[in-house]
Amino acid sequence: MGPDARSPHRSVLFVCAHGAARSRVAAAFFNQNAPSGWWASSAGLQPQEQLGEAARRLLEGTGAESLLDITPPRALDPSAYADRTIAIDCNVAGAEYWRLTNQEFGAPMREELRHRAQALAARVASNP
Repeated sequence: MGPDARSPHRSVLFVCAHGAARSRVAAAFFNQNAPSGWWASSAGLQPQEQLGEAARRLLEGTGAESLLDITPPRALDPSAYADRTIAIDCNVAGAEYWRLTNQEFGAPMREELRHRAQALAARVASNP
């Protein structure tokens, strides 16, 4: 799911319930703003069979649209290494928890995810 601890690259894993929308959008926005050497991916606790259409809609027309991972959602692998794990509206042991204020898929959710992902990119750039 990403580089291991010995890799020169650093990783963020965004996790949501199904790995098909919220975590995908957050990863795309993070990757748009990621400091050199950092990359984000996503996973789901109970992954859907395919990418959620909401993810495409939320990123449409943004600079992060081309960074959307369109592969089928992956299950959270507890043995996979990530430098940071972000749990979006779900519980993952040891993860930073993001409870979204905006629960409906639309512009407010997109902007909240964009803001949080940009802030995380700035944090890891200044304090890896």
